[in-house]
Amino acid sequence: MFGETFNRTTARSVGSVALAVGLMIGSVPLAASAMPAGNVAPVAQPASVAVAPELSIDLPARARTTDNLNLRTGPSTSYSVLVNMPKGTSVPVLGRASNGWYKVSYDGRTGYVSDYYVVAATVRTLDSLNTRTGTSTSYRILVTIPKGSPVPAYARASNGWYRVSYGGYTGWVSGTYVTTYPKPPSAPLYSGPNRTSRVVLTFDDCPRTLSEYRSAIDYAASANIGLVLAPTGDCLSSYKSRYGVDLASLARAKGQWVINHSVSHPDLRPLSCQQVGAQLSGSGVHTNFGRPPYGAVDASVRCGYDSRGMAMWIWTRDTEDWEVKSKSITISRASAASPGDTVLMHMQWYGFSPDSLRQIKANLANRGIGVCRAYRGSDSAGSILTTSVKLPSSLPC
Repeated sequence: MFGETFNRTTARSVGSVALAVGLMIGSVPLAASAMPAGNVAPVAQPASVAVAPELSIDLPARARTTDNLNLRTGPSTSYSVLVNMPKGTSVPVLGRASNGWYKVSYDGRTGYVSDYYVVAATVRTLDSLNTRTGTSTSYRILVTIPKGSPVPAYARASNGWYRVSYGGYTGWVSGTYVTTYPKPPSAPLYSGPNRTSRVVLTFDDCPRTLSEYRSAIDYAASANIGLVLAPTGDCLSSYKSRYGVDLASLARAKGQWVINHSVSHPDLRPLSCQQVGAQLSGSGVHTNFGRPPYGAVDASVRCGYDSRGMAMWIWTRDTEDWEVKSKSITISRASAASPGDTVLMHMQWYGFSPDSLRQIKANLANRGIGVCRAYRGSDSAGSILTTSVKLPSSLPC
């Protein structure tokens, strides 16, 4: 059966009172997904599908596709397809229908995706904590989770308890004794190889379309803007398999810089040093600088980066473009950068376009601040040159 039509009602006992936490969503490959609505036999609409309101919890309320995924107008395959989201796309989660489908936003549209391909977010216990069969202390204890343990969290009940898995058991823990992550650090850990007063505009994740990607890097080159792009390995693989192109090579040929952003964008902290290293190789960008997903770093993450000879480049100014979903706000926040800032944006959102780049550069120039320039060699003169796979210790901005 197709993944979108698989009935998991008996396999997952999350009631309508449970809200979705921050999620990493997989997907049904388009080649194996349900046919367009006009060619599909009618399927009965759910008699009553309650939709959870906008999430109020602090788990990372975002979903990431691990393959090409259909966004539909309603929470079942009987609804029409709004748009196909490319593999590697990161989108905000807005709510959850009672049948398990998730409400997400992408490319200015809001729709639903199946919950069949879901990997949990993570919480960490603040004390030794009992996992119970239900959402209060009146329920039976299944197992005790040691203090400091990271555990997958699948849902949040209206009273604040989380549904988690540990030691082969799945049950509920009080929200009072867990902390959610990943969360970005309060201050950047490393600002990269920019030693100048120029602002570096950086873009993570995955572009919405190949044409938009080409437009942005072509404009950057023509406007003498040197971007730093951090695509995931999944994104690179998707575009290579669909179009036969290497996004990293296309950018480098336009005088832009490309750094690593892991293969599949997990929170790296629960992983071992070896597992972190694996995320930095594989289909990801093989270079000497990388950006940890979410800017989340601990000793294990540092070890993994060191094992690959890779320095971390996080950011000093976050536009939070994925959350505001506004071109004007994104431009305004990027334009407020200070000299030497590394600005974080994402290729699938509104800062990554010729017009946005033009406005950001002009706004900064009006304040006497320049942006990093497209690569023309060490003296920044002459024609655009292809950037090296490994970044120099001092970026020629």
